[in-house]
Amino acid sequence: MSSILLKKLEALGHGFFYLAIYLAGLQGGYILLGPVIFCYVACSRKIHHVTRPYVDKRFPGCGPLKRWWHTFSIVMSFGKVLVDRGWLGCKKNASFEGEFPDGEELKRLVGQGKGLVLLTAHVGNWQAALAHLTELDVTVNSLMRYEEEAVAKHFFDLRGEAKPFKIIRSDGYLGGMVESTAALQRGEVVTIMGDRYAGGPFATVTFLGKEVRLPAASYSLAAATGAPVAVLLAAKLDKERYALKLWDVFQPIKGERGNRQQNLELSAKRFAEAMEKYVQDYPYQWYNFFDFWEQ
Repeated sequence: MSSILLKKLEALGHGFFYLAIYLAGLQGGYILLGPVIFCYVACSRKIHHVTRPYVDKRFPGCGPLKRWWHTFSIVMSFGKVLVDRGWLGCKKNASFEGEFPDGEELKRLVGQGKGLVLLTAHVGNWQAALAHLTELDVTVNSLMRYEEEAVAKHFFDLRGEAKPFKIIRSDGYLGGMVESTAALQRGEVVTIMGDRYAGGPFATVTFLGKEVRLPAASYSLAAATGAPVAVLLAAKLDKERYALKLWDVFQPIKGERGNRQQNLELSAKRFAEAMEKYVQDYPYQWYNFFDFWEQ
C-alpha cells in the first residue's frame, strides 16, 4: 500500500473523529475511540513491539496479559489526547480546566528578565500546557518541527486562528538556535522538547535503569544566555481536567571547556529524574512509540 494512500486513509480516520466531536462533543469522540483502539491493539503486532521497551522497564516482570493491558492503556491514553486536541480545535469555546499550583513560580522566573527555557516532553498533553502559557506577560516561543500538512492537526491549526505562541522551526537555520538565543536575550520564554534525540549535542544519562541519549542543546542555550531551565509537564486527570506542574527548576552552568560535557550531563540527569517521577505518577501518559533507549 502506497504512502499516499495510507496518508489519505489516516486523514479519513481523523475526519470521522472530527465529525463525531463536532456533532456529539468530547464524549462523542471518546465513544468512537474505544472500539477503534481495542481493534488496533488486538490486531497490530507493531504497537506491542514499539511499546515493549518502555513497558518492560516501567512494569518489570509483568506477564503477557498484563503487558497487553499496559499497551492498550498507553494507546488509549494517547488517543484521548488526540481527541482532546480535536475538541479544542473544532469547538472554539472549548477549554479544559487546568490545575497549575506552580503558576506564580513560573511568573516569578519570567519576571527575572533573564528569559526562560521551558522543557517539555512527549508525555501528557504538551499543547494543553502551551495553551495556558498565554497568561504570561511575555512572548512564548516554541522550538519545534512544525508540519503544516500533518494529518493530526494541532488545535490552533484546526481553529484557523492566530497561534498562541511563536514557532521557531527546529529544522531551520542552525536548528533554530540563533532565534532561540535572541528570544532568551529579550527575556522571552522558549519551550523545547527535551526527550527525543535527533542529532547535535547530547548527554548520556540513566532513565528507568538503562542509559539513553538525551538532546543537550537546550542546556547549552540556557548556560550561554544565563536563562534558567524549568521542566513543565502536563498530565490528564480526567475527562476535562489537566494538571500542569513544574517538576524541576535549575540553572545550567557553562563552565570551562573541559567540563562542558559533564555539566550537560548533570542538567540532562535532572531532566531524566523529573521524567522518571512523572511516569511513576502517570505511567500510561508516555508517548514515545519507539525504542527510546536505542535512539
